Amino acid sequence: MKDVVSRRTLLFGRSGLTGREDVIRPPWSVSGDAFAKKCTGCGECVRACPEGILTIDKTNLAEVDFSKGECTFCRDCVVVCADGALVVLDPQTPWSLHISIEGKCLAMKGIECRACDDQCEPRAIFFRPTPGSVASLHLDKDLCTGCGACIASCPADAITLMPASYKEGAN
Repeated sequence: MKDVVSRRTLLFGRSGLTGREDVIRPPWSVSGDAFAKKCTGCGECVRACPEGILTIDKTNLAEVDFSKGECTFCRDCVVVCADGALVVLDPQTPWSLHISIEGKCLAMKGIECRACDDQCEPRAIFFRPTPGSVASLHLDKDLCTGCGACIASCPADAITLMPASYKEGAN
């Protein structure tokens, strides 16, 4: 039997059907539809985040805005979430995000820039010297924690993080 969704539920984003798959939810979010059903948009996680990277989106659900900074995985958002939308189930990782660096990256265009490298603590983004040229950019996706530190520092806005479940072009 199909789930019946009321118009009110659909309009206010509680069905999970209006949520975009390219939105990054807070760390330790329960998955997809469950998050949309559990998150009430109360804003407690937003107020608890010491980095100030959490916001409430237009569907009244919590999301991450890496343009404001990085996630330090402090778990303060999880501690204050009374709705069960954020839950740490050890040894669960905070989230499954995929990083990509687009061609508008200054280093990829031959312009010296290492802003992302300077911010990447796990060294997922690094540069190797190239004699007679700008150092070449390298990315080890397995080392990327998805903290987002590299995003705000990139002057070319070339770095993106997306949920692993997101399929570009599917939306």
